[in-house]
Amino acid sequence: MSACSTGGAGRDETAAGIARAASLEAATSGGAGFDLQTWRRDDGRPGPLFVYVEGDGLAYLDTRTPSSDPTPADPVALRLAAADPGPAVLYIARPCQFAAGRADPRCGVRAWTTGRFADDAVASVDDALTRARLRHPERALVLVGYSGGGVIASLVAARRSDVALLVTVAAPLDVADWTRRLGVSPLDGAPLPLDRIDRLSRVRTVAFAGRQDKVVPVASVTSAVDKLGASATLIVEQDFDHRCCWARDWPRLRATALAAR
Repeated sequence: MSACSTGGAGRDETAAGIARAASLEAATSGGAGFDLQTWRRDDGRPGPLFVYVEGDGLAYLDTRTPSSDPTPADPVALRLAAADPGPAVLYIARPCQFAAGRADPRCGVRAWTTGRFADDAVASVDDALTRARLRHPERALVLVGYSGGGVIASLVAARRSDVALLVTVAAPLDVADWTRRLGVSPLDGAPLPLDRIDRLSRVRTVAFAGRQDKVVPVASVTSAVDKLGASATLIVEQDFDHRCCWARDWPRLRATALAAR
């Protein structure tokens, strides 16, 4: 894979500007698995640590053609992190996104296409979270995943015992239902959220969906919430689609998620 295209550099600059305006500090999390781009801040006030996991980004050019660089043109999860009014925020990009991920020699097209929810991707995000938790292990942990990042966040939550709340935003939690509805490429044989329902049903979950979303239809979110049972709450925003207007309204939605029972 080429080191850095002009398009990728422009997307890096967009993300850096969003992070800078929100006083988020850049770092690379390396260790188990992929090197991941992160941004974070912690102002020392009491409160939970909100961890944001980015979506699939520019994984495909169309329903069948992979891109050469999955860095998102519009990093919605980063915008959510930037809009977070709380004391502690950590943003974690997906494998091979941004300069830090793009430089990882382990990157290949599978990492952002059929293998984007594979065990190595989940383990990498889990490891980045564990390393970040060492600074303030006393903080309650809230995991937020946007779109495909919600699938990753769910699989990370199923691995851990310290997640106080899982929040998914426009995320295809019932992946099999979602790929069938959209006619998109099937994934490899890695476990998916509903394969971990015994663990995931113990985690308090709030799943946001947009009624106008054509990328992740409400039905694919509802299907998963119904299977998760009493631990999960579905909240449908009537005027929202896949991108609009999650970041704009995030302080309100964040408060709603924290108050949900």
